[in-house]
Amino acid sequence: MLFGASIDAVVAEDEAANAAVGTGTLIVHVNGLTSSDGSLRFVMFDSEDNFLQNAVRSEIIEIEEQQGTWTVEDLPYGVYAVLVHHDVDGSGAMERHWYGKPKEPTGTSNDAPARFGPPKFKKAKFAFDSPTLTLEIAIK
Repeated sequence: MLFGASIDAVVAEDEAANAAVGTGTLIVHVNGLTSSDGSLRFVMFDSEDNFLQNAVRSEIIEIEEQQGTWTVEDLPYGVYAVLVHHDVDGSGAMERHWYGKPKEPTGTSNDAPARFGPPKFKKAKFAFDSPTLTLEIAIK
């Protein structure tokens, strides 16, 4: 019984720590799609150091009636940036021009601009600190 009680105490501590950190649901709506071909590829980053290298979440969503929504549940409160790519041809990769610019439509949280290279984390980041947050990303 003593061993079982200590496990219960550890579980209770973990649950309390998770509650203190807080988690919620992020809903990302994509606007500006011109077709329902292919899929939407979402990636989420949690720091400037990880940006464009180590996604903390990612998912592929099918497009229906030129609309797409990504729902991320149990997301810990924090600072994040989201990028989305409309994989029009379904290749699983972002098609690029010879000079690196994407050929397929993309979008970024806060509609962060991608001038002369990819968008910057500091422009794309947003605070996630509520039970539910809805973002709108315009794809271009």
